[in-house]
Amino acid sequence: MNRLLLFLIMLFAVIGNNVSAQEVWTFSRCVEEGMKNNPEFQLRQLDILSAETRHRSPVMELLPKVGFTGTHSYSIGSTINPATNSRVSSNIQSDNFALNANMDLINFNTFTQARRDKIAILKAKADKEATAAEYQLSLLENYFNVLYSQELLKIQTSQFQNAKFNLARIEKEVEIGSKPQSDLYDMQVSYAQEENTIVETRQLLYNQKLLLLQLINVTGVSPNDIVLENFGMLDNPETKTATEIFENAIQHYPKIRSSQLNEAISEKNIKIQKNGYLPVVSAFYSYSSFYYLPLSQPGNKVDPFWTQLNDNKNHYMGLQLSVPVFNGFRNRRDVQLSKVENQQRRVESEQEKIKLRQTIEQETAKREQNGILAQKLEQTRTFAQKSFETTQSKFTNGLVNVIVFTTSKNQLLTTEYNLLKAKFTMSYLHFKLNFLEFNSFD
Repeated sequence: MNRLLLFLIMLFAVIGNNVSAQEVWTFSRCVEEGMKNNPEFQLRQLDILSAETRHRSPVMELLPKVGFTGTHSYSIGSTINPATNSRVSSNIQSDNFALNANMDLINFNTFTQARRDKIAILKAKADKEATAAEYQLSLLENYFNVLYSQELLKIQTSQFQNAKFNLARIEKEVEIGSKPQSDLYDMQVSYAQEENTIVETRQLLYNQKLLLLQLINVTGVSPNDIVLENFGMLDNPETKTATEIFENAIQHYPKIRSSQLNEAISEKNIKIQKNGYLPVVSAFYSYSSFYYLPLSQPGNKVDPFWTQLNDNKNHYMGLQLSVPVFNGFRNRRDVQLSKVENQQRRVESEQEKIKLRQTIEQETAKREQNGILAQKLEQTRTFAQKSFETTQSKFTNGLVNVIVFTTSKNQLLTTEYNLLKAKFTMSYLHFKLNFLEFNSFD
């Protein structure tokens, strides 16, 4: 047994050295690494780039569309002579060239679509911010899970030193006959249970750190190589009400902003569909010419290529008014569908506000409840600490047995665990509510 104690002491010494060599990671570093390494944010940035690329100034839409066409063809047999415009029996090679241009002078959708695309850029940016906000809240929860397990392990390790001391003392007392063998068995069971609890907590801590590293997509770092910096415990919960927090949150939380912009886009879509009832005025211009060469009439002389192009040139220009009269009620259907979509986006926007309000109400209630619970547990811990110290003294003097001592010790540990959990929960909810309110942890 003495060899076992010596081995455990050496083991904890090695563990202590490893802990001191661990790299301290702050929450800010975790957020920075996650924002840099997570592919989701790269996708959101590409969405922004895509929206910016689709957006064009209305002036650009008013620029003419210009196209050039050219054909090289052969007509064999009865055909139209391009020079005389009369039908002849001949084989003719012809080359036709045309330059066409057209532009909209009055098109109400030009400006409406430009405004919608500009809003789409803002929405893409809001979507990225919303994704970042959800990610940071998830990261905060995982970070606090690790912090709680870290502190829990410290308490368990500290109390385990007491268990080792008492086990060694009982062994000596049994050897000299002042304690019965049954007390040693009871102490060994208690010792083994505490040892198992520490092993379970270490495994839980390892898995939580691994999950955190996976969440920020960091490779090449072992969970055993890092320790998280503590935020610090809050002694008093915030007094701000859920209503006050919500009023600020709807102004800052990006998911609300994203849903509002989505609603604005749907309103522009209604206007775009309504513009289908309005006329469009456009201008057009065409320049064309051709060259021909009879192939079956060797003696027939024709003008050179460039001379024909100059002689056969033609200019065609004008204005066009397009007025929608009847299109099978498709415009009416599209307008109605756009209105329905706008109502859906409006409901979704309200739904996001309801979800945010309910979340704030729930988390505010939990924060206040944990604040009250922490105060009660502080008192309970004081009583449990005094009770344990008294029981420890009685146990040392042989006035109580191992069972009573173990029960008193477990009461103290349970109180400390519950107090630690209440404090960490209160701190976590404080930072979460602050982020929901201002979209920042500052």
